Order: sequence, then structure tokens, then C-alpha cells
Amino acid sequence: MEKNKYLIALDLDGTLLTDEKNITENTKNYLKQLENEGHVIVLCSGRAPRTMLRFYEFIGLKSPLISYNGALIHSPHDKNFKEVGYSLDKDFLIKLYQKTVGKEVLSILAENKTTVITDQEDDFLFAFFEKGKLEIIYDKFDKVCKEDQFIYVMKMRDSSPGTKEYMEKLVNELDPRYKIRFWWDCDYSEIHLTGVSKANSLEVLRDYLGFDKEHVLVFGDADNDIEMLSLYPNSFLMINGNPKVRQYANYQTEFDNNNDGVIKEINKFLKSK
Repeated sequence: MEKNKYLIALDLDGTLLTDEKNITENTKNYLKQLENEGHVIVLCSGRAPRTMLRFYEFIGLKSPLISYNGALIHSPHDKNFKEVGYSLDKDFLIKLYQKTVGKEVLSILAENKTTVITDQEDDFLFAFFEKGKLEIIYDKFDKVCKEDQFIYVMKMRDSSPGTKEYMEKLVNELDPRYKIRFWWDCDYSEIHLTGVSKANSLEVLRDYLGFDKEHVLVFGDADNDIEMLSLYPNSFLMINGNPKVRQYANYQTEFDNNNDGVIKEINKFLKSK
């Protein structure tokens, strides 16, 4: 890879997207220009692939995508890129569901490539994941789940320290391969495999594409970006991001997600090089 080219990894919500869940024309045009110049733009999100593709296609990217917080890497345009996936074992999820739903957990949403399973309509989660054309099954998870899943999100009864501690202990007792991640400023959490994160999957792409760590730029705003922000020297927390995450990033953007904060920082960084 040329020395003056960079792998640029961008979170979506709270980072690249405005609060209205859009990408500005300025950001679109600049990122496409960077790709045309030989830089690689990788969208990294907790979202499902189907909800990322409209942003990917809007910019006109040709690079791989990291979705489900690193649980799936695929490339819509590179037929030679072998998809990498880390799914969640259905038997473990069923045990967790049976022990928590109706107690610490009010409802769940689980998804693989073809199906969404949920207890009930959840406007917040469907605004994030979007229904798309996937089949949605409204039923008890332990009754209808027949396959491993890529995401398992729980709406918690509360997010108190005691509840978090109990859930962390329970997940570890059921299967130490798994961890629970609590979402910032709300009563939602998700299950993920230990060692699977945006950073883990970005390392897969970095190796595949031939970049060194000094030629990776990462941008994020929340807890699910911590591993990615910690791993790379050129890491940027959005100024509108979670203040608790600031310690993990080496830099902070001058402008927020509603004011082209990402591209302004990239432009400044590239000019300095």
C-alpha cells in the first residue's frame, strides 16, 4: 500500500451520520474523492448490513463493510473477499432468554441474515436496525429460534449497577465465551463474543489490505468504539461523543456529527502529512 494512503474506519450513528440519520453532501463528496485518490473508506457499525448499504451506496463506496459491531465483514463489490462472520450460539441465547426475560429483561431483538425475532414492536430498535425486507417473527425467542444469530439486543428493566453486575455474572456463568455490552445512556444491552469487536474485524481488513497501524484513521463516539479507538494511534472521538470514552481516543474532533466533523478532521490530518 502506498505510504500516503490511509484506511479510514468510520462509525455511523453519532459519527458519520447527522442526528437526522443522514450524510451531508459535503461529506459524501469528500469521502468519494478520498476513495478515488486511493484511500480505503470502511464503514463500521453496530447496524445490520442492510441498514448500512444505503449509506454505502449513497457515497458510492467499493470497500468492505463491518457490521453488527464486528460480527460480520463482507464486501458488496469484491468477489474475491471471503466473508468473515462470528455468530452467537442459539443454545446459549435460549438459556439466557429463559433466565432473564420477564425479570431483568423486558424484551429482546435477535437477527441473522434472513430473519428478525422479537417479543414486540420496539420503535427505538427498529429505527436503528430498520425492518427492511427481512422476515420478522413476533414470538417468544426460545419457541421459534432455530439458528444462530448475529445480534441479540435486550431491553433491560433498568440499567442500575446491580442489574449490570448480575447480568455480567450470569452471562459468564452460562458461557464464558460471551460478554454483555451496555449501551450508553439507555436501558439496552447486547451480547457479543469475547474478542469480537469493530477493532478485531478492522484488524482482519488491515491485514487483508496491507496497511500498517499508523496508516489507519478511526472515528467513533460511543462504548462500542472503545476497542477501535484504543488500538490505533490515529483515533478520534467525536466532540459530541460519550465523555467517558474520551480517555480511549488520542484525539477529539473540533466539530460534531451535524457539522461534517469527520471530514474536517480527516482533511486537517491529511494536510499535516
